[in-house]
Amino acid sequence: MIISVIGSGGKTTYIHKLKDKYVFLNKTVLMCTTTHMLIEEDTLIDPSYDEIMHRIETYGYCHAGNRCGEFKIEGLDSELLKQLKQVVDVILIEADGSKHLPLKFPNVNEPVVDPDSDEVVLISNLNGLNKPVKEAVHRYELTNLDPNELVTPKIMQDLIRVYLKKLNKPFKIHVNGDMDLYTRCLKALLEEDIDVGILQKEWFNMQPKLVILGCGHVSQYLAKMASILELYTIVIDNRKEFANVKHFPTANEIHCIEYDQMDAVLPEEENTCYVIVTRGHKDDRLCLEKTLCKPHLYLGMIGSKGKVKKTFDALIEEGYSNEELSNVHAPIGLDIRAQTPAEISISILAELIEIKNAMFSSSISKELLESNVHGTLCIIIDKKGSAPRGVGSMMLVHENGVIDTIGGGKVEYQAILDAKECKEVMVKEYDLSNAESAILGMICGGYNKVLFIPV
Repeated sequence: MIISVIGSGGKTTYIHKLKDKYVFLNKTVLMCTTTHMLIEEDTLIDPSYDEIMHRIETYGYCHAGNRCGEFKIEGLDSELLKQLKQVVDVILIEADGSKHLPLKFPNVNEPVVDPDSDEVVLISNLNGLNKPVKEAVHRYELTNLDPNELVTPKIMQDLIRVYLKKLNKPFKIHVNGDMDLYTRCLKALLEEDIDVGILQKEWFNMQPKLVILGCGHVSQYLAKMASILELYTIVIDNRKEFANVKHFPTANEIHCIEYDQMDAVLPEEENTCYVIVTRGHKDDRLCLEKTLCKPHLYLGMIGSKGKVKKTFDALIEEGYSNEELSNVHAPIGLDIRAQTPAEISISILAELIEIKNAMFSSSISKELLESNVHGTLCIIIDKKGSAPRGVGSMMLVHENGVIDTIGGGKVEYQAILDAKECKEVMVKEYDLSNAESAILGMICGGYNKVLFIPV
């Protein structure tokens, strides 16, 4: 068997993994190149047939090539390689160069695939994403890309497809560099050559973090309800008798510190939500000053119109603009005539949800986003009618259960069954209108298109 490895972003590492695999299976292995390859510690340089075979008989493998400069080897002589093809079980050939960059656009004469190759493996690397083209793509000068443009999944897929058009042999795409759920999904789409445009990055945004400044009665109800909404919750107060686990059993973080020292514990995420509900005007003003300059999705401050105006007037005197203060939700919450602390907390969270859903389409939980479990990710990519969950909703079906939901009911039940049988990326449609709806025992109809990605 002859396997040529091309592309960029981990060819040599991949070849070594293949070598270990085949040696473990008691196969003899030769590693060489058709272009240039770094000289490694055990590389045989300018070897004879006997030297290569002695190394293979001793260790099960040999890394060999002819010297090309101080640090690199080039391909073996053609007659020698022809001899070796007759006796070595597996020949692994590095058939491309990439200057150690994660991505590459091939030149006219690249890659240099051995004509006897049984398989070609194309390597690409997700570490090139979001980097300037000139820093991530070898031979970018041959493309029409802007050197300063950041690499997108589409650019990465286009580069892969340039290679695929050059291949006339069976090929496999192998993508390195996946780090999180989003890049694991990208890896699957790229390796199966499925349009990456089907996947939206914003679906994988973490649910907002909620920072509650002040630990009174409204705050306690806010924290309880935020837990139900799966919001990561941080509470801050300068009073030990309030800022404690007894009062906030569901909070993810509790900090008993002075408000003028809280910068160190405030999140940096752009979709952070701040609710200012301290015990007095002085602390409200300090917290507002601290949070105005922080990235945020939502910033609200409790208080009567008179109290709010007094706070705003003082800040304007200090140099803050009306434009800056116009983004503060004060008085806070939707006007539902709330009276009790529980009702007030509902009005606040309702306003926060309205803004969150207008700006972000993600409903992914922290548990799913941080999961390393292998399984099949199910994502709603289109919906019509009364389907309960929106586009971008997702669940992970794995060996021991399910994380999150795409709406429940018989549609989700069927999707779970389909996910358990899923072996490759696929799209399925669930149309609950008319007759199909009746079969599933539902009065209302609806349509969901679900993307299934093994991760």
